[in-house]
Amino acid sequence: MTIQRPHPTAAPPATSAEIELKLALPGADPRTVGEQMAQLPMLADLAPVQQKLRNIYFDTPAQDLRQQRAALRLRSLRQGSGKTRWLQTLKTAGTATAGLSQRGEWEAAVHEGQLDPVALQGTPWPTLDQDGQWLAQLAPCFETESTRTLRLFTADDGSRIEVVLDVGSVRAGDQRAALCEVELELLKGSPDALFALAEHIAQRLPVLPATVSKAERGWRLLDGTTHAPRRARKLDLAEDTPVLPAAQSVLGEMLGQLVENLGGILQSDGPELVHQARVGWRRWRSALWLFKPLLGEAHPAPDTTALRPLLKALGAMRDLDVAALESLPQWADAYIAGDAERAQQWQAMETAVTAERRIRRSGLLSALESPPTGQALLALERWLHALPQAAWTPELAERGIADWAASRTKRLHSRLSTEVEEMAAADLDTAEGIEHQHNVRLLAKRTRYVLEALRTVLPKERTRRWQEQATELQTSIGAARDLMLLATLLEPLGVHAGILGFLRGVAAGRMAGD
Repeated sequence: MTIQRPHPTAAPPATSAEIELKLALPGADPRTVGEQMAQLPMLADLAPVQQKLRNIYFDTPAQDLRQQRAALRLRSLRQGSGKTRWLQTLKTAGTATAGLSQRGEWEAAVHEGQLDPVALQGTPWPTLDQDGQWLAQLAPCFETESTRTLRLFTADDGSRIEVVLDVGSVRAGDQRAALCEVELELLKGSPDALFALAEHIAQRLPVLPATVSKAERGWRLLDGTTHAPRRARKLDLAEDTPVLPAAQSVLGEMLGQLVENLGGILQSDGPELVHQARVGWRRWRSALWLFKPLLGEAHPAPDTTALRPLLKALGAMRDLDVAALESLPQWADAYIAGDAERAQQWQAMETAVTAERRIRRSGLLSALESPPTGQALLALERWLHALPQAAWTPELAERGIADWAASRTKRLHSRLSTEVEEMAAADLDTAEGIEHQHNVRLLAKRTRYVLEALRTVLPKERTRRWQEQATELQTSIGAARDLMLLATLLEPLGVHAGILGFLRGVAAGRMAGD
C-alpha cells in the first residue's frame, strides 16, 4: 500500500450524513437499463452526467474497519473526457431503518492512488484507531468498477435527490460479481421524498429494495459468503425503549431479513435463502399481530395483496425443497430395500422432482421480477419509516417496550395453551381436529418468533420455557404435516404408485403413533 506523505495544506475533508435508498434491478439488462431509466417521466427531462468509477477498499489484515462497520476507500473518477480525480472517503457505522441507510461520510481530494493520513484529520478515524496501529497495516482488499449515470432530481416539496445508476462489477481476487443498482441519495429535504421517487421508478421498472452496501458485497465476495442466507438477528432493546421506536426496530429487522434473502435468491439457487425469506415474512406477520393495537386507524398496515404471487412461489419452492432434501432421503433405503426395480422407480422420482424444482425456480424468479412485487415491498418500507410519527400518542410516548411486551406475550401464550388443550381433546382424523392442529402450529410459530425478537426485555426463565414449548409444538406438528403432504406433492409429477402408497403408509403410521 502507498500512503501519501502528510500535506499540511491539504483541504479538510467534506463532511456529510449520507441518507440513501438502494434499489436492486432484478432481471435488468445492463446494456439497456440506462435507456429505460432515461425514459421515466420524472427523470426524462434531467440532464445525465456519466462517470467512470474505480473504488479501492482498504482494511487491516484483521479487518478492523469491517468489524467497526466502517469503510475506507480510494476512488478514481473520470467524467467524460476530463481528467481523472482521486477522492479518499471514510464512512462510519450508521443506521438502517425501513430501507433507508444513514451514515457519516468524510471525503477529501488526494493524489493518485495514495491514502493520505492528513485527510483523515477532522474525521472519526482517531476514535476508530485509538492506538494508532491501523494506518500502517492498511492494504487493498477488493475493488468495484462501474459506469455511473447521475441525475439531480427536485421533488415538488423542494427535496433534492441524487439519482445514481451504477453498472459494473465487484472484484475480490479472482472472484467477480455483477453490479447493477440504483441509489437515491437525499441531498436536501424529507426522506419520504426518496420513497416517492422509488415508487415512481418501481411502477415502470422491476425493483427490489436492497440492503447490502457495495463494501459489504466486496467482503462477502472475498470470504466466500456472497450467497449466505440472512437469519434473524438479535435486537438489543432496552426495557425503557419507547414502544413505537421499538416496534419500528423489530419490524424493520424482520422486513430486512425478507428483503435481503429475496436479493440472494436472484443470485443463487440456495434452498436456505428461500427458507429464510419465508421465515422473515412469517416473523413480520407475527410482529404485526404483536403491535396491532398500536396502529389502529391512525396508521393501518398496508395491503400486501400484490405479494401473494411471490409468497405462493416461495411456498411452492420450499415444499419441494423440504421433500427433496429432508423428507425423501430418510426413506430411500427403506423403500428400495435392495430391489433394483424399486431403485429405478426412486431414481425416476428424483429426476421428476429435480425437473419440477427448475420450473418452480423459474416461477419464483418471475415473481421477483414482477413490478408489483417491488412496489409492495417499497410500500411496506415507506409505511414502516413513518410509523413512529404516524401512530404517536402522548400515552404511547410514555410507555416502554418491556411493559407492552409482557402484556402481549402473556395473551399470546394463553391463546396457544387453550388451542393445545382443544387439540388434545379433538379427534385428529376429523376436519375439526386437523384445524386445531393447524392453529396450534401457527400460534406456536408466532409465539416463538415474538419471544425471540423481544427476549432482551422479557423475564428470562419464563421466556425460555415458553419458547421451548412453542418450538417443540412447531417441530412435531410440522414433521407430521410434511409427511402427510409428501404423497400429495409428488402425485402430479407422475411418481410411481408404489412410492406414493409407501409414503402414505409411513405418514399414517406416524400419525397413529403420535
